[in-house]
Amino acid sequence: MKNIISFILLVMNSIVFSQEHCDYLVTVNSENLKETGKLKLFIKNIDNKSFRIRREINFCNMMLNDFEWYDEKTKSFDKIPLGTKDIDCFLYNDKYKKLKPKETFVYDVDIKSDFEVLRNSKFFETFNDKKYRFKISFNLDTYDRCGESNTLITDWIYKN
Repeated sequence: MKNIISFILLVMNSIVFSQEHCDYLVTVNSENLKETGKLKLFIKNIDNKSFRIRREINFCNMMLNDFEWYDEKTKSFDKIPLGTKDIDCFLYNDKYKKLKPKETFVYDVDIKSDFEVLRNSKFFETFNDKKYRFKISFNLDTYDRCGESNTLITDWIYKN
């Protein structure tokens, strides 16, 4: 009897604490970023199960992970420390969409207006001729469904 109870507890424990993983591909089209201040982010579900994603990305559900300026003298990128800002998103209500297997969803991200909130106003215009790169991240579905893959972090997105 002890063995049966131990086995049941072991199975229940592995079910409760096991995490799934969501498989997806992310590509970014920032070809007109300098002119428009907008980029397109494509997420394709390559998993065999559906998972939820946010319907939009903006400063309320996005984080600026890394930011680097290009130094013309050294011909390399220098990391810029990111300060945190207190952003009021209390009234913002995220909406979700179910991304089915093999389906692709396209986000139109207005990084120009988002940078004005995340960094400072007129950021985009002030540094229009500067070269820089950045990474953004946001959460997909619940942590229970996607586990560690819940947080999507882009590759470097280059401006200029």
